Amino acid sequence: MELILYNKHVRVELACLLLVGLLCTGITTTVANEKSAVIVGVMALVLICVHMGCILWRTKQIAKLTQRIDDALHADTPLSFADMHEGELALLANQIDKTFGKLVSLNTQLKAEQRSLADSLADISHQLRTPMTSLGLELELIRKHTTDPEVVRRLRHGERLIDRMCWLIETLLRLARIDAGTIHLEQKEVQVAGLICDALRPLEVTLDLADITVDQQIDAHISFKGDSAWSCEALQNVLKNCLEHTPAGGTITVHASEDTLACRIVITDTGSGFNEQELPHIFERFYRGTSLVDTASSPVNPTGVGIGLSLAQALIYAQGGRIRALNKKDANGQVIGACFEIAFYKATV
Repeated sequence: MELILYNKHVRVELACLLLVGLLCTGITTTVANEKSAVIVGVMALVLICVHMGCILWRTKQIAKLTQRIDDALHADTPLSFADMHEGELALLANQIDKTFGKLVSLNTQLKAEQRSLADSLADISHQLRTPMTSLGLELELIRKHTTDPEVVRRLRHGERLIDRMCWLIETLLRLARIDAGTIHLEQKEVQVAGLICDALRPLEVTLDLADITVDQQIDAHISFKGDSAWSCEALQNVLKNCLEHTPAGGTITVHASEDTLACRIVITDTGSGFNEQELPHIFERFYRGTSLVDTASSPVNPTGVGIGLSLAQALIYAQGGRIRALNKKDANGQVIGACFEIAFYKATV
């Protein structure tokens, strides 16, 4: 009943009926007698009550129809209107049933295509990795059996190119699997301190050779719900980007905090930062920005490809998180490095 009274159109309709009833009662009083006016008034109230009953019945039927659609959408309950009788609502239910059936069919077809795409990508990746691995072994054997310094240099360069190609193939495969929706992401408790250590471990030698220090400001108890392996992959790509743009003697800082809304990870470096006009494009695939530390000129350097940050964003977004890039500035507004702010939310926002 409250739902009916909250409906503006129903309130206006009831007001009009009451007004007409009062008007008819008044006219009857004038042209006839009070007894006739009472009869007219009672009949008007009866008609209003009958009308309210019809509205209430239709509202309940619409509520049942809405609940069935909601159950079919969220509880995987089959949508059936077999018990609907003839009438306007039955016609509406029939059209909804047809539309829902079409959507189910299209969704099933889409999932089948996604599985087929994922299988095809896996086959392509396997077919590409096998010759690349064989070629790498061949180059290594040739290098071991030659003493010419120039040949050795070229062979090592070729091995680095092959490693880079393998990394690129794997990264493109991951991006394609994310787009196809075939990656399974777990929802388990992830300790941030351990996650950062896992992400930094493969970079320790490179950091040491580059003379770059990592400053971790992380409480041991901070955690979030997500997939540890894929989160590690995402953070590792962000840390790689900072490493590639930080000069020797620089520092990469990893700060983690937690509040009632999200677990937040902020990664900053002491590099050249970003050009302001490039910030909207940082996470675009194959976007190559500029930097004062020009490492993009190397054909084997990750900055020359532009998919690491795109993969990081895709993996974080797939877990309901958010990432953004901005410049770290001093008190005078001068850029003193890059900053990546990552948030893994504890609730849907």
